[in-house]
Parts: sequence; structure tokens; C-alpha cells
Amino acid sequence: MTPLRACLAGLLGLMLAAGAHAQISNSDSGRAAMLDTLFAKLQTTADPLAAQALEQAIWEQWTMVPDPDQRRLMLRGMAEMQRQDLQAAVATFTKLIEIAPDLSEAWNKRATVYWLLGNFDASIADICETVKREPRHFGAYSGLGMIRAQMGEPARAAAAFELARKYNPHIVGIDEEIARLKAQAGSDTVEDPLGCGERTAGR
Repeated sequence: MTPLRACLAGLLGLMLAAGAHAQISNSDSGRAAMLDTLFAKLQTTADPLAAQALEQAIWEQWTMVPDPDQRRLMLRGMAEMQRQDLQAAVATFTKLIEIAPDLSEAWNKRATVYWLLGNFDASIADICETVKREPRHFGAYSGLGMIRAQMGEPARAAAAFELARKYNPHIVGIDEEIARLKAQAGSDTVEDPLGCGERTAGR
């Protein structure tokens, strides 16, 4: 396993563990303010342990939504993922999306399940919905980069990883992976680097 793949596996672990000790914000505005603070600190910290703690805190804010019914579905879907009951997890996250379509992490969780099932098209579609709602979602961009690389689309993979790095500069091995993918892509360019209706990776 490459350092980047190992780190992305770690991100998946953080995502699934996010509910364990989460502090639930009282409101959407409170969560938004907390996320802004956490992302600002993530940009400036030079301490790897602090960066890991900040990543965990960001996943918790994304996951532990205030509404109890939504939170119950989120935790149920995560438990289904952990025990590899993936079809049940798809159904649970689909229900969560139906009742809370603006919840970015509902889309991201279902995208992850689709990725685990090997349904790349469905996963990409849900990743695109995730980043429309949370443009800083380094986990979603990292997943998109892995999928694009597996699909033989190095230019789009590099664009996705660049966005993951923009919002989380502490992803181990990402610089080397971006350089490798850009070298593989050569002079190839695409109108829509992410495949999400975005013409550039600049955001």
C-alpha cells in the first residue's frame, strides 16, 4: 500500500469513528462557525498530532448533526458500513438524504459505500453532491482522486487531489501522488477536471 493509500484508508477510519466522542453542536450556525475555526487551524498547524486531532474534530462536526432523527440514521448507516452490510447502508443513507438533502455528509457516506461496492459512477455522482454542499470536503476529494486514478483519468485525479490538499495540507503522500498523476497525464487537459460541472480545480 502506498503512503497516500494508507493515509486515505486512515481517513476512512476517521470517518467511521467520528461519532464515538463527538460534541454535538446546538445549531447549524454553531457547526458552521466551529468548522471555520477548525479548518483555519488545520491550515496553520505544523504539528502532525494536532493535525490529526483537527481532522477528527472536522469529521465529528460533519457527522454529528443536531437533529436526533438524522443523527440516528447517520450512526445506523455508519454501523452498517463497519460490519460490511453495504446494501443496508445504501438504503439508510438514501433515507437520510431524502429527509435532509442539504446534509453534505449524508451524500459523502453514501458515496463511500458505493465506492466500496465498486459502483464508481454512483460514487462520483454523490461526491459531486457532497462538494456542492461542503466545498472544503477533503475526504470527498481524496475519494474522487482515487476513483479517477482507478478509472485511468490522471488529469482529473490530480485535480481532485489538489483540492484535497488545498483544504487539508497534511495528507501524507499527496504531493508525490499529484506529481505522479500529472506526469502520467502529460499534456492532457479536460474541460471539466473534476467531472462535477467545475471547469477548473481552483474553487
